[in-house]
Amino acid sequence: MKKRLFGITKSNEEVFCYSLFDNENYVNILNYGATIQSLVVKNKNNELVDVVLGFDNINQYEQEENRTFMGAVCGRYANRIANGRFYINGHKYTLARNNNGNCLHGGENGFDKCIFQVDDFTENSIILSLLSKDGDSGFPGDLWLKVKYTFKNSTLTIEYFANTNKDCPINITNHSYFNLMGKGDILTHKLQLNSDYYMDTNDDGLANGNIIKTTNTPFDFSIYKEINEATKFMDIDHHFYINPSTTYYTRLGTLIAPDNSLSMDIYTDQCGAQIYTGNSIVDNISKCGVISKYSGICFETQSVPNAMEFSYLPSPILKVNEQYSHRSHYKFY
Repeated sequence: MKKRLFGITKSNEEVFCYSLFDNENYVNILNYGATIQSLVVKNKNNELVDVVLGFDNINQYEQEENRTFMGAVCGRYANRIANGRFYINGHKYTLARNNNGNCLHGGENGFDKCIFQVDDFTENSIILSLLSKDGDSGFPGDLWLKVKYTFKNSTLTIEYFANTNKDCPINITNHSYFNLMGKGDILTHKLQLNSDYYMDTNDDGLANGNIIKTTNTPFDFSIYKEINEATKFMDIDHHFYINPSTTYYTRLGTLIAPDNSLSMDIYTDQCGAQIYTGNSIVDNISKCGVISKYSGICFETQSVPNAMEFSYLPSPILKVNEQYSHRSHYKFY
């Protein structure tokens, strides 16, 4: 494990970069937003490829116009909460509305903007922690969060643990944008998903509670197909449900580079993932050159978005004396 100063924030806080090693492969983690800044793996051509988008300085991560949650941990509640409000035990809570009148990824001051503490680290793992205080962005209760990254056997595993002293909604995810070529767009990447259903959205991207079968839709990835086979009809920014399994830990899907030089399996213990094809990325200079729309694809493993609006969906409320846990991994080969 290596540690180096990455930069100084506008509020004069130090940001450090921690490198975890798996032979020649490595991943760089920032204590700013518990962000995956780089993820470098060897492909079948014996080339090292950085497969996630990111920036090489803290100023770009801080710029509001660039707020794409690039590689960051999102919370307290990933995805959108309708009208930035919810009710618990008859009490109304009002949140920051930072996305078309809705609350997105925790609001204006979500976890992606926080400095995490580093509790422990080894050659191939790191544990970061954060205390989100009662009232942060309108959410109730003190929330204690730990995020553990482990990089071993060409597999990046992310584990989240949290508890609270007041009942509150929670939905944590990582927002890395993957590109298995390390450059260009992801439209000719091939994708297969273990998913027969997805959640429909309103025009503003808010999950509207309508669960739709993928069969005979652009979102049918039951067999491998290029991503552009879907995006030529509709951009992807939807929650895909994983098909029922007898095990709690299930493969969501597999992404393959256009030249077949690298593949990535996504596993999770969540009910599914928000899959997003970078539709709103604005032209920008990143650590790997110019990025723009479709430069990366996100697999934001999580619980059901906007679940508090619909009584028939599993409740996302973390109660006092309960522990939230979430585990996902990304395997490269």
